[in-house]
Amino acid sequence: MKVFKNKDFMILWLGQNISKLGTTLYDIALMWYMYKKTGSSIALGLSVLCFTVPSVLIAPLAGVFADRLDKKKIIINTDILSGIIMLVFSYFIFVYRYPVYILYIFMILSSMVTAVFNPSISSSIPVIVKEEDLKDANTLNQMSSQITNILGPVLAGILISFMNIGLLFFINGLSFLICAIIESFIVIPKVIIKTCTNGIASQFKEGLKYIASDKPLLYLVMAGGVIINFFLAPLSIYETILSTKILNVGSTGYGMMNSAISAGALLGALLIMANVFNDKYKMTVIGLCIEGIAVAFLGLVPNYYVALLSEAILGLGVAMASVGISTLYQTLIPKDKMGRVMALVSTLCSISVPLGTLLGSIIIAYLPLNIILIISGVFIIVTGFLLIPLLRIKTNNISLDSALK
Repeated sequence: MKVFKNKDFMILWLGQNISKLGTTLYDIALMWYMYKKTGSSIALGLSVLCFTVPSVLIAPLAGVFADRLDKKKIIINTDILSGIIMLVFSYFIFVYRYPVYILYIFMILSSMVTAVFNPSISSSIPVIVKEEDLKDANTLNQMSSQITNILGPVLAGILISFMNIGLLFFINGLSFLICAIIESFIVIPKVIIKTCTNGIASQFKEGLKYIASDKPLLYLVMAGGVIINFFLAPLSIYETILSTKILNVGSTGYGMMNSAISAGALLGALLIMANVFNDKYKMTVIGLCIEGIAVAFLGLVPNYYVALLSEAILGLGVAMASVGISTLYQTLIPKDKMGRVMALVSTLCSISVPLGTLLGSIIIAYLPLNIILIISGVFIIVTGFLLIPLLRIKTNNISLDSALK
């Protein structure tokens, strides 16, 4: 793979994987801690909302800054700020004497910083990686992320069982600071904005118009992002309740379920890297359908080992869909618009997350969990089929790449 010879990408890749390991420990610890502290699915839903709502509000503006300002400085400074927030957050976990709303405040602050960080990192990859190497770069990111995700949840589940959970938050803070140091060695070429609009508001509107005016891209965003996110958003809530109230496998079992997703995604990444799955259009459609099948199967048989298999299948689908959709976005959107357009894409997709989370945390009180999982799986499968027109565009030799230029 030529991407291994790309020094800047490999430095970025290394730093991000260190940060991802810390974040994985944090994510597992936070959901477990909140549920044990409150015993409420609504509290879990509010936690997810604290992550998503600030991102929805800030991401479009952050995308404009990612196109206008130095991406490297944004990436490094936001990682430093995230590290400081996590270290202070860990202090409150150690202290124990605080109201729950303090946790929500830290979640919101962390989400705000992440919302500024994400457009810069996503728009940097197409700049430092050649277009023909983007699929390999995305696959390598997917593979290494899943290795981290396999180790992270298992490690988190074990650590939670015998040490202060605040230590996991502390480790996450350190990982951000280490990542910032590593990222200081990256060289990210500046991209000249070709448009004549200078104001932030004008550039924001331009990115919005670009998405709205191009039906193939808008269709991909709505079906492959908005709808899917709506049904997958409450999955972490479902998994927490499934592991504690139905399967009775504790924090270690919950960690193993999350690791099973990562194991399946790692297998998917390896298959993509081996060119078993080579077509980004088919990968997107088939991957989403596999996700739906896995979620439905998770609700059909309330057995721990069946749940592990279902989560692994879900991970396989996630890997295929993620690499397919990411590569489509990166090859179809012009580099000088990448920051603001990707931020808007992220915003449109993220809007459905709080809605899905809110509905999921409420409906769990009225419907059995297995019924909810089956219904969600069916809708995800249907959504996958809705993207088949993308295959027709390709079959008819109407290239999306040229259609979006």
